Amino acid sequence: MNNFSIFVDTSFEEAIDQVTEALKQEGMGVLNEIDVQATLKKKIDVNFRRYKILGACHALIAYEMLQTDDKAGLFYPCNVVVQEHEDGRIEVSAVDPLMMFLTIHSPKAKEIALNASEKMQRVIESLKSLQLISHS
Repeated sequence: MNNFSIFVDTSFEEAIDQVTEALKQEGMGVLNEIDVQATLKKKIDVNFRRYKILGACHALIAYEMLQTDDKAGLFYPCNVVVQEHEDGRIEVSAVDPLMMFLTIHSPKAKEIALNASEKMQRVIESLKSLQLISHS
């Protein structure tokens, strides 16, 4: 599994708010937000559906991973995508940190990545009250 994903029965804006709150509950914050729709319109003048990338980070986990491997920062932040499909359904997807850090060959890195993966999975699981259809 490369990601955790769920369709939610809520508005696009509410999904972003819910994800942001769920990340906070796991000790994570949003470092950056990329509005793909606005960026594509500005850069190449195309119309694209609502699609935002939230760059999430847990400071302690990031610190621990950087202590294990100084190149770990190449994988940051952990991205969460909120997108509105053409049929109006809202999907929230999050990268699985365990998959991101597989290239770091260290038992400590795997332990840290597993912890991060569990946190991200709980973020997506917390959205089940808004759920339509889950994809794992």
